[in-house]
Amino acid sequence: MNPTLICPTVFEMEPLRPLSREVGMENLVCGVGPVQAAHSVTRYLERNRVPLVILAGIGGAYLESILSSRKAFIAKSEVLADLGRCTDAGFEPIEIGGRPLETSYDLLKEGDDLFEMVKESSLLGLSAMATVSCASASRKRAAKISSTFGVDIENMEGAAVALVCKNYGVRLVELRSVSNLSGDPNKANWDIKGALKILRDGLREVVYLLEALEKK
Repeated sequence: MNPTLICPTVFEMEPLRPLSREVGMENLVCGVGPVQAAHSVTRYLERNRVPLVILAGIGGAYLESILSSRKAFIAKSEVLADLGRCTDAGFEPIEIGGRPLETSYDLLKEGDDLFEMVKESSLLGLSAMATVSCASASRKRAAKISSTFGVDIENMEGAAVALVCKNYGVRLVELRSVSNLSGDPNKANWDIKGALKILRDGLREVVYLLEALEKK
């Protein structure tokens, strides 16, 4: 299989290194935010041929049910949620020459073998995710993004990495645990330690599922 494991920060990567060494995964810390992530992953894929990238990190949950599930989530889709025109009335997409900018990416579709296996897993869930450059610091903004795009989890790298992987013909599996409700700025309410444990357990489950698929 030999995928590459990518995390936005060393902080997120460290708990995952023992497992990545165990299964022979290369590691890349890509940096925080869509610009740094896109730059780092582009440089990496220019120099390395890999069949699969696993992007793993912590995000914020738009929905209480996502936070309380205590699962790690595989992204079904990603959208660049603040690439457009932000007005007082809300978000407006930008069109160039009558065509909208590409801002959304399908990562895992119903009927895909991995999709069906994740549905049966007690450790993993499926989620539509949003990538932002400016993390939500109010529940009002978080609710607006969630309702506008129909998404469950906020992060700052996924859609950018999805774009790069699409351009290089590399499959992306994105895995996120959640530490807090998106839009809650009170870090006393965040469970970073718990989210890292869920992320680690979720990655082990993803590796198990991918190995099972490889043997089919």
